[in-house]
Amino acid sequence: NRNRGCRRGGLRTLSIFVTVGVFAALWAILAQRGKKVAISACCFVASLVTTQLLMKKLSSPPYSFRFPGLVTALHFTLVWLACLVYWRAMGEPGKNWPGSMASLRRYCVMVIPIALCNPLTVVFNNKALVYVGAGLCAVIGTLSPVAVALLARVFGRVMSRLSWLGVLVAFSGGALITKTEIHDLDMGDASAAAAIAGIGFALASVGLRAFKIVLMDQLLAPAAYQGGSKGATKAEETLSPMHVYALQAGPAALVSVMFALSTESVGRAMDQLTPPVVRMVSLTSVSAISLNFLGIFSLRDLGASMQQIIGKLNTICTMALSVGLLGETLPAIVLAGSGIVLAGVAIFEHGKRSSPESPTPSLAPPEDKQGNQSDEESHVHGTCGDSEETSRLVLRSAETSKEAERRRAV
Repeated sequence: NRNRGCRRGGLRTLSIFVTVGVFAALWAILAQRGKKVAISACCFVASLVTTQLLMKKLSSPPYSFRFPGLVTALHFTLVWLACLVYWRAMGEPGKNWPGSMASLRRYCVMVIPIALCNPLTVVFNNKALVYVGAGLCAVIGTLSPVAVALLARVFGRVMSRLSWLGVLVAFSGGALITKTEIHDLDMGDASAAAAIAGIGFALASVGLRAFKIVLMDQLLAPAAYQGGSKGATKAEETLSPMHVYALQAGPAALVSVMFALSTESVGRAMDQLTPPVVRMVSLTSVSAISLNFLGIFSLRDLGASMQQIIGKLNTICTMALSVGLLGETLPAIVLAGSGIVLAGVAIFEHGKRSSPESPTPSLAPPEDKQGNQSDEESHVHGTCGDSEETSRLVLRSAETSKEAERRRAV
């Protein structure tokens, strides 16, 4: 017993040491961006780790409250209420509704998919936590930067060859992890079917999260995607982080409530609501609300790919804390696969920094020395600008012809 106690104490000390080291390294990396960005990123990673561990704790003994859909619905409802209160306090309550966007089509194409993906991402992740450990969910989540990079390229972002090499390396590590997890992971009484279901939910969560992140990034920085897209003909409206979240918070809450009511029993959940469970659900709510808002601000500050890369630091922290505090075990091959993924992420980020940024369209077109607009105006104004210029040339030609006829007549 004494040896077991010493071993557990050593594991806890090691887990705390590793976690503190990760946050110290993150602060050192982002220090040149300013304290505000560094603090926001550290809090974002901390909220990721805390939310994941709290949700796992809630579904495990002695709480055993296995209703992730209802808990997720509560989280998104509270986020929506927070958005309503925020914009009411700011004196702009209209920012919570679709009419605050200039284009209703853009709302349907961009915001509605975010509202659908946002709750389902969390629901699938929470479902995965019920079947498998928090460490495994975090490891599978390392595929998120790869998925985001691929989708961002599809939507218009351009990456260097070195960045694509990083994507392939990270994908190889993720494939190694998912191939060995079912056989090597120590999950107690969990069956192989439960392990497969957990991994399936975790992978679905990664895919939906990547789609959601890329769409949000387009709303926060549309010029970055228009710069890489030949079909972009005009500058889209840039939205603030709170505006983006307020627009999708209501539909997201509705979707999460509908999903929870269709898959879980409210009556059974109410029967299990003991005071300790209520306190734990409250803690998860505070952590989840913080995670949602910290995530959107870090997305604005860091961009889609960088935010997901920084977010993957929660993998190391979650694995360390789940081993030290929750008693989970992870085989060495999983740690090796995680190292390969992180190496791929590092290569990807190095390639992104070394490659020159693609030019983005400007709202104010450049002028030459004579004060005339340059040919790049067409990238901003599109076919409308070309047609207007053509019309002006035609009118000038007609006026010149009439003036010449009057001179000949005189």
